[in-house]
Amino acid sequence: MHPALAERARHTAKLLLTRLADPTVVADAVAASEQRATLPYGWGGPGLFVGHAGSALAFQAAHRAFPDEAAHWRGLAHQHLVTAAKASFDSPLNHAGMSSGTAGLAFAFADSLYEEPRYGGTLDKLNSQLADQVLDAPSWQGRDGVRDSDYDAISGAAGTLAHLSLVPEPDPLVRRATDSLVDDLSWLCQGNWVIPPRNFPLPEYAENYPHGYVNLGLAHGIPGAMAALAFAHRAGHRRDGVVEAIRHTADYLAGQSHRWPAGIPLSESGAEVPDLAKPGRLAWCYGAPGVACALLNASITLGDNDLRQVAADGFAAALDGFDGLPEATLCHGVAGVLVISTIFSVHTRGGPAAVEMLTEHLLSHCDKDFPLGVRENGLDDPGLLTGSAGVALALLTATGDIDRHWQRALLID
Repeated sequence: MHPALAERARHTAKLLLTRLADPTVVADAVAASEQRATLPYGWGGPGLFVGHAGSALAFQAAHRAFPDEAAHWRGLAHQHLVTAAKASFDSPLNHAGMSSGTAGLAFAFADSLYEEPRYGGTLDKLNSQLADQVLDAPSWQGRDGVRDSDYDAISGAAGTLAHLSLVPEPDPLVRRATDSLVDDLSWLCQGNWVIPPRNFPLPEYAENYPHGYVNLGLAHGIPGAMAALAFAHRAGHRRDGVVEAIRHTADYLAGQSHRWPAGIPLSESGAEVPDLAKPGRLAWCYGAPGVACALLNASITLGDNDLRQVAADGFAAALDGFDGLPEATLCHGVAGVLVISTIFSVHTRGGPAAVEMLTEHLLSHCDKDFPLGVRENGLDDPGLLTGSAGVALALLTATGDIDRHWQRALLID
């Protein structure tokens, strides 16, 4: 990246993080946004994507990016981890998921453990709690139709596995829970991924998918499940059927010829009808960037250079003629695409140019006059997935000032 652009990105990231470090600024911005919101909006509690665990992750990244101020940012990360842990007593983490469940809080503690060994005991307890939640949940293998929340990156098995597969030298309980998730996702990725109408997350899905569908988004669909299995396999979780499941899903996605819509509808007879699928968006959550990144991950695990090229070509095609995105955030905005572009920058001829282009575009969404530096749809969001914390992390990743470990929470790496 050109030094002047990198300095602008670094300066803007610090501005966002400084605003997020001021509890009065955050509280006022959230309160005002709650009054203006016409759609569901919320922030706080122990969650990684929408709460204090995500802030801790961002501040820990700042500790690494700004070594002259490392103690300041590490202290903020600690404060927010403590706040998140205390919040989990008021709002118990009664499910496993990455966004607002036990996996997300454990992921934040694991990230800080690299510099703070004192978190080891807390992390061990969280991992045990998470393992118990996984093993206590009923398996959906063999069920006639799944829900995306069973297996997705946000609240399901894929996001949970993204954390558990990173646990070094897991104890027997954590190993059993991890193996259980791998087995469930392997079953899913053998083609058992149809979501019937009775399992739709929202009634309005029936308009586009009256007879059911296959979800192709990284956030909620089968690319995320495949990516989680690929990570787990490379981490040493070599269960029977894993490689076959990754291969089956990768071949299925590669066969979509870079279209990668949000979902493929089914006919009344249960056959897929790709021609009726609506074009995908340009985002992490749904569309070509996220799917291409999942395929790249699978290609590394499988050692398949042809699949790697499919992924690289798909991402390049998605950016061809890029003329901007209306939103900034990781989930469905330019920050998510920027982070993915940093991964592809070593796999595509125009990768570094894409990183610079997307960084410029993300900076155009940032404004010091907004309370938290970024505003989406009239709302000021401190969060990781849909707010300023994620934008700051994307900018620091683009400059090369931090590693990409944090991205495992998004099933990319």
